[in-house]
Amino acid sequence: MGIIAVITPSLIGKKLIPKRDVTSDVVFDGYESGPSTKDSTHERRSSVCGPSVEFDGKMVLRIKKDVFLSNPANKQRLIYLLGDKLQRSGYTVLDAPGDADLAIVETAIQSAKTTTTALVGEDTDLLILLCHYADANDHDILFMPQTKQKSGTMRVWNIKNTVEALGPDICKNIMFAHAILGCDTTSALYGLGKGLSLKMLTSDATFRQQADIFHQADAAKNDIAAAAGETDLLCLYKGLKDETLDSLRYARFCQKISTGNTQVRPESLPQISAAAIYHSLRVYHQVQQWRGIALPPEDWGWKEVDGKLLPQRTDQSAAHPSLLELIRCKCKTGCSSRKCSCKRHDLDCTAACGTCRRQSCDNSAPPDLSESD
Repeated sequence: MGIIAVITPSLIGKKLIPKRDVTSDVVFDGYESGPSTKDSTHERRSSVCGPSVEFDGKMVLRIKKDVFLSNPANKQRLIYLLGDKLQRSGYTVLDAPGDADLAIVETAIQSAKTTTTALVGEDTDLLILLCHYADANDHDILFMPQTKQKSGTMRVWNIKNTVEALGPDICKNIMFAHAILGCDTTSALYGLGKGLSLKMLTSDATFRQQADIFHQADAAKNDIAAAAGETDLLCLYKGLKDETLDSLRYARFCQKISTGNTQVRPESLPQISAAAIYHSLRVYHQVQQWRGIALPPEDWGWKEVDGKLLPQRTDQSAAHPSLLELIRCKCKTGCSSRKCSCKRHDLDCTAACGTCRRQSCDNSAPPDLSESD
């Protein structure tokens, strides 16, 4: 039996690698410096960034593990250290740079051609890619996430059985179904669960037809953004054939106002068309990346800011300027995190904000002091 162990920061210190009576490959998810489409996800999950530590194998860690691993440089140094030790012990080690999901799955599938293989990892993306790429003629592949600490139970997916249960239509487009409703590089759609896109692939021919476009290597941006992306999102939101996302959003808003007795939560409404364009471009970019096709992220819904890749959300204002002036924060510590209501809604702080008043603030644009004619 072959064991493919995927080592990520949260799994460091866990017993994942078996005794040497089985063949084991260890794949490290790399954290090299440079912009990545997962930068915003890493930033959201990390509330702090610990100091960079120069260490060796004999050094005793004096800070908490979470703080130590919050620094990407520390992660990469630890990967090099562990990789060297494992190689000296006779294990096959692969240090996958950047988005390692495809390399990890390819390693597992190659192993399954000669022996039953277990992939030990915790990323849902790995399960999705296994369902798409697994060959029914190979040996069994078992996907084994980390054991739950509270229950002590270990979940195991037999990929052949999972693929058979899902069916060919779902497995063909499962990467799109996963990305359109949110993964590490694409935004989740509020109130829409993962099961919805899987059901749509089997029940809605229009949704399935548009999903096919996201797997085409030479698809045009207009087809992705203005046609396929908007059409599939309308299907997910159960819009009418002659509607647009903008008209559906307005109709849903009117319905909530007329029938509800509480304030309308903006996130519960469908996306505006301008935001859906960039979301669809990022979905296409991610699907192509999982297909092994590298595309420049800046051309597909991303922008580089301070050495990090961040999602381009829309090219339209969130609301009329007179309404935006009503949104203000009461931050006292610089407005640098998403605790700031202005930053959380991707708005610059203004002079109307309570304490910062755009003076001691990291989330404000320079004031326009030019005089109008």
